[in-house]
Amino acid sequence: MRLSPLALLAVLPLAACSHAGSGTTHDSTPPPVAEGAHECKPDSLDAFTGKTADESTVKQLVSASGARNARVVKPGMAVTMDFRQDRVTVQVDAQNKIERASCG
Repeated sequence: MRLSPLALLAVLPLAACSHAGSGTTHDSTPPPVAEGAHECKPDSLDAFTGKTADESTVKQLVSASGARNARVVKPGMAVTMDFRQDRVTVQVDAQNKIERASCG
């Protein structure tokens, strides 16, 4: 039995979906954070307001907050609205001065 090229084009998109049950997952969401591990604590974040958000200062901010990582948000920059308890968000002005730091 031979498929016509038109029939092949109709079946091809379905074949692309067939790997779902193959046992491998390609989930782009980060794994859940273990309870209490790298959870951002906002208590020490205000001390960084007004400082320049250079690499050293951001590392200090991450360490002081207990977070796993940081994202630096510049004026006009688009960001996702997802909340991550292991992240500190650092908002800076046009001169790269920290205006606000918050967990999430």
